[in-house]
Amino acid sequence: MPTPPEVLPPAETIGYVLLDLAIILVAARLVGTLFVKLKQPRIVGEIIAGVLIGPTVLGGQLAKGAITGGSGPLHTVTTSRAAQDGTGLVNALYPLQAFAFLNLLGLLTLVFFMFLVGLEVQQRYLEGRGTQIGVVALAVVVVPVALGFLVGGILDEPGKWKVAMTPMGKPVSSLTHALFLGGGLAVTAFPVMARILQEKRALATDMGAIGVGAAAVVTPLMFLVVAGASASAKSQGVLSTIGVKLLYAAGFVAVLFIVVRPLLRMLLDRRFDRTKPLDGDVFALLLFGALLSGLVADRIGIHSLNGGFLFGAAVPQVAGLGKAVIDRMQTFVVVFMIPVFLAVSGLQTDLRVLSPDLIGGVLLFLAAMILGKWLVGAVAARAVGLTWREGNAIGVLMNCRGLMILVVALVGQQVGVITPAMQVVFVLGAIVTTLMTGPLVDVFLPRQQVEAERDRSIGESTAGLPAMTGGPRVLVVPGAPSLSAAAAGVAAERYLGRGGLAPQFLLVSLSGLTENGDYVGAGLDDDGRARDDALGWLSPGTERLAAGGASAESVAFQTPRPEEDLVRLAEEWAATDAVVTRAEDSEVLEAAGLTVQRVG
Repeated sequence: MPTPPEVLPPAETIGYVLLDLAIILVAARLVGTLFVKLKQPRIVGEIIAGVLIGPTVLGGQLAKGAITGGSGPLHTVTTSRAAQDGTGLVNALYPLQAFAFLNLLGLLTLVFFMFLVGLEVQQRYLEGRGTQIGVVALAVVVVPVALGFLVGGILDEPGKWKVAMTPMGKPVSSLTHALFLGGGLAVTAFPVMARILQEKRALATDMGAIGVGAAAVVTPLMFLVVAGASASAKSQGVLSTIGVKLLYAAGFVAVLFIVVRPLLRMLLDRRFDRTKPLDGDVFALLLFGALLSGLVADRIGIHSLNGGFLFGAAVPQVAGLGKAVIDRMQTFVVVFMIPVFLAVSGLQTDLRVLSPDLIGGVLLFLAAMILGKWLVGAVAARAVGLTWREGNAIGVLMNCRGLMILVVALVGQQVGVITPAMQVVFVLGAIVTTLMTGPLVDVFLPRQQVEAERDRSIGESTAGLPAMTGGPRVLVVPGAPSLSAAAAGVAAERYLGRGGLAPQFLLVSLSGLTENGDYVGAGLDDDGRARDDALGWLSPGTERLAAGGASAESVAFQTPRPEEDLVRLAEEWAATDAVVTRAEDSEVLEAAGLTVQRVG
């Protein structure tokens, strides 16, 4: 495939953009799905997919000028052609003007992504634990930033780890270099942490609440460090700039929480009904707020993605609202937009630059990443009253970077600090720390708490149900609202009016966690809403069976392991029979010794 001309006509640029988007989506889904099958986070597969469709495999090199932003990325594209190695397939597939569009789309992605992250911050998990959360959050930011200065001093070799000149035409200072490294070391992937704690049934424990709260606080603190690094790269006074930005940011937060939040609450009280789909006007207003907040944050100088995060956190926590917004946004953001951002990162990651003399620096940076979060997080958690086991679990979760460290790398690229070699290190850090999180959490998470939370969910559901009467005890598991009537009908036909001891029915809905790529939309407010909704659509079936003279009750709760908990529920309730609609439910209940009738 020939290398595209230096300046593409608009029609050809659009064609290349469409081709590139198609390549990105196919690669992201294929590699991401492979990692899911391997019981690993999809995000890791999508990060690797971005690398596989980039210069590491395809050859060539994207021009650095295409990512530096400034006063006009398209102008930069057309004047930086000479910086590109035109011998690889990358050059033919991703001409500079097309890549500039992908880069801008990636930046827009971050505003929406951080809006969803902010929306997930549930203030109820912060209540009563402010001191503990503050101690842990400050520890896992301050120490990694200090390590950035230590590591930066070791890696501060011209021509290897840092670029020679900033976009302002001046040498990159050691301070700028160290602050960006410190920002990368201080990153914690809040959405991944919340998701894992939810899956492990530990979100409502003291350890989970402190961990999630601290991770939520870490995000704005870390980006404040990055803002200082950006100011240093632009030859502005770091301390004075941070002070000014803090004042601006504090005023911005005050406006959001004191003025905007009450106005939104009044609107939502009138326009939001969690039993109905999210109103289009309300949804549009929330998107407008995220974009406008991103603009304000950009003008303040704390980066547009922080604006998205702060607006999401300021949105009133009306029951069901977070889930409704996430349902509207997450498919497009997770399936389409985030893979584009990860591809932009991958296309700028060239593993070929890692020469043997750089391996020691790579290992040093990875060691600083892990120790600066895991060890410090564990010690800080122990200092605020948690056990060492709980502290290690928090430290491991704090160590998870997800895609957040790639955001820091992108900001660093925009001001000319992150070199190709350091970009590789950041990507490796994202992959390594995210992959190690799940297995290590399983090692350290207190199993007693996990089992206690599981038993609590099931025990609360079965408490108060009628005692055994001697007749068949039938679980009715519709699996979906549309199948509830059919399942109840089959149960009535099979068990009612047959003489003997009266049957007892228990209609059950155990909803699993939404598949969402493990890095956004954990659904921290889902539990109560999902339970109430399920009890609502189970009610007609319960009433129909009760009208036949039988005992009929219903239970519902959300769980990360629906089939496993269905078997436990069957054992607790001493079920003998079951009517189900899903093959998975049929298999596990038959294996548990129940007589199962499959509907459909």
